[in-house]
Amino acid sequence: MKNFKIGSVSDIPIYLNLTLVLFLPVLAWLISRPEQIDVYADLIESLAGHSIDRAALEGGNTPLVIGTASAVGLMVGVLIHELGHSWAARRYDIVISSITLWIFGGMARMDELPEDWHIEFWVALAGPVTSVLLSGVFFGALQFTPADAPVLTFVVGWLAVVNLSLAVFNLIPAFPMDGGRIFRALLARRQPYAIATQRAARLAKILAVFGAIIALLGGAPLLIIIALFVYVAASSESRAVMMRELLRGFTATDLMTRDAPTVAPDTAVSAFIERVFEERETVFPVVDGDTLVGVVTLDQARGVASADREDTTVEDVMDANPGTIGADTEAFEVILTMNEQAVDRLLVVEDGHFVGIVTGAGVVSAIQVLQGVGSTAESDPDPPEGYV
Repeated sequence: MKNFKIGSVSDIPIYLNLTLVLFLPVLAWLISRPEQIDVYADLIESLAGHSIDRAALEGGNTPLVIGTASAVGLMVGVLIHELGHSWAARRYDIVISSITLWIFGGMARMDELPEDWHIEFWVALAGPVTSVLLSGVFFGALQFTPADAPVLTFVVGWLAVVNLSLAVFNLIPAFPMDGGRIFRALLARRQPYAIATQRAARLAKILAVFGAIIALLGGAPLLIIIALFVYVAASSESRAVMMRELLRGFTATDLMTRDAPTVAPDTAVSAFIERVFEERETVFPVVDGDTLVGVVTLDQARGVASADREDTTVEDVMDANPGTIGADTEAFEVILTMNEQAVDRLLVVEDGHFVGIVTGAGVVSAIQVLQGVGSTAESDPDPPEGYV
């Protein structure tokens, strides 16, 4: 769903996902319910060392004020948790391209996925440690909140408890939570990264199934959704790592089609449409000599009125900024780029010159072949060009 940029911290763009925008009012309402306030008030009183005026917490619109302040404070805590991961990653020169807050918490996006167990261990652990430290800050502040400020006391105490709970919850050894990554890092000390991922993902799925059963018996629909998310995320993580391992040693050059049909920029739209029907292709790179200048599609050509197709050229309707990728880009990075740009093909360029095209169908074919014969990356570090 759509993300909204709300600012940046340490030059890291911060995004707010629409799911969280929609869920925040619900979360505020859940926190504001009298039974929730009563449960937490008892715990906060014991932590603060003084009583809280319950009547003041439940009068008028005060519960909604408490719920809203607590919900927003929790999201700030989640953001700081993700910044903990990001700051730790930067110590290992890992680029953090963005942080997104969404319905299930936060997600720090890394430009590369470290396979060094030592790096993953410390980067994953940094989030829970940050949440524990933040909880300690709120606990310290709680000791100084006056007894005649019940709302402030409740919100500060609630954030102390919830940030500690966030740290503990994230240590459960299940992807995509930090505990799952820590568990994989420990396994990867003595076994291949891909095997460690498979075993960590298997444990995550088992925990997700048990969690869903318990949530179902306890009538907790939100926990059922979380369990489902963990199960799917664990499966996706395992598949992604296995695919990266399968494609190791291959580049865009090995996935691309070299003899892809091209069209010159001064080609008339009418002539281009004839080529579409003759060659059964709907997307053509536009090449001037051997220099890529754009890409044109059948849909773009159809947008030109029939009477104008003789006098209109491909250059007039083409996309001058097509999705491209370098010839030496790793094969797995090609797949990630296609997913990020939501495209089913990328044009491969080398020194600005068009050399081929990678399609989604071509990638699938390559994966199917490799799954059948196994990756040759170890025995042949330089696979033959034009593998597919």
